[in-house]
Amino acid sequence: MSTPHGGKLVSRYRFGEDSLDLEDAVVLQISDDTAEDVENIAHGVFSPLHGFMCGNDLQSVMSNMRLEDDTPWTIPILLDVDKKDVEKVKEGDTIFLQNKRNGVVAEMDVEEVYSVDKKKLAEVVYGTRDVSHPGVANTYRMKDTLLGGSVTLLAVGNRPFEDYMLWPTETRELFSSKGWREVVAFQTRNPPHIGHEYVQKAALTFVDGLFINPLVGRKKKGDFKDEVILASYEALMKHYYPPERAVMSILRTSMKYAGPREAIHHAIMRKNFGCTHFIVGRDHAGVGDFYHPYA
Repeated sequence: MSTPHGGKLVSRYRFGEDSLDLEDAVVLQISDDTAEDVENIAHGVFSPLHGFMCGNDLQSVMSNMRLEDDTPWTIPILLDVDKKDVEKVKEGDTIFLQNKRNGVVAEMDVEEVYSVDKKKLAEVVYGTRDVSHPGVANTYRMKDTLLGGSVTLLAVGNRPFEDYMLWPTETRELFSSKGWREVVAFQTRNPPHIGHEYVQKAALTFVDGLFINPLVGRKKKGDFKDEVILASYEALMKHYYPPERAVMSILRTSMKYAGPREAIHHAIMRKNFGCTHFIVGRDHAGVGDFYHPYA
């Protein structure tokens, strides 16, 4: 199996606290997408990140596709906050992050309060400032102030498809129990077709195991529903793939549609799950005509 990205699998969660003293605490509301980011940080999917990026890491990722310590990284992981919330927070504070669906989900040690040029950010990450690109549109909708700092996951709520969820520590244990040394990952946001099946089976001739990892989360209008994707892959796993050679688990994160940059990000995440190889599809993480299909 692969070594975790950056050398060590991040683990930042603390469950089981019956009550939190929030009387004088700063509690910020976060979106479902941001709550997913918190979980992915806490469980090591985004290793080596310990939290939301500070300014130096962000600028380095934008300029060099590397963190400040020179670790390859391509997609900014950011926490943007409302103007009214900025006045409550200062560097060095410990605050709490709350999701409308699940209540307080995380604790954050604020290391930096800063801002970024959103037009430049969009152009660097997506290669365009065109608002018809969903990633650009989402960037322009960001609040003007960012918080950087480490997070600790405190709670998770009830979510759909929980039976399909495995975290990196779990996949690594599973791959090891199966005796897999080389594992290929397949990222998907669509139901399988015959081309996917061919590529997956061809990859299995070179490695020990196949890790099918459908992305479950916010996507653009017109993308397939999560239920359809999972049901179709469930049928493929049941009827076509040998159970000792293939495993499926979901990945909860939103699509960015950042093309080649996001393809690298997808590979890094699967490296943290323990995969040694990654299948890059045609127009991987693309949208419209913004990227060459074989970029």
